[in-house]
Amino acid sequence: MTDLLLLGGIALCLLSVIFAIVQLAQTRPPRAAAILLVLGIAAILAVPFLDGPTRISADGVTEAWHRVTGDAAPEPAPAQ
Repeated sequence: MTDLLLLGGIALCLLSVIFAIVQLAQTRPPRAAAILLVLGIAAILAVPFLDGPTRISADGVTEAWHRVTGDAAPEPAPAQ
């Protein structure tokens, strides 16, 4: 569930940027964009509270993506 919250929060934040551009192009106040941004940040910040003391990092996002989609995570290159 925390993987979905993390990825959903990131998706909401990205959508808020698109909504802001569209709404500003239409000379309307970007209220929907602001709401999406707040919901996205709230979802991202809820992850450590539900999953225990974890840190949110780029590696954590890619690992969450692999767990949600069922893809095998790429194996690290062998050390030489």
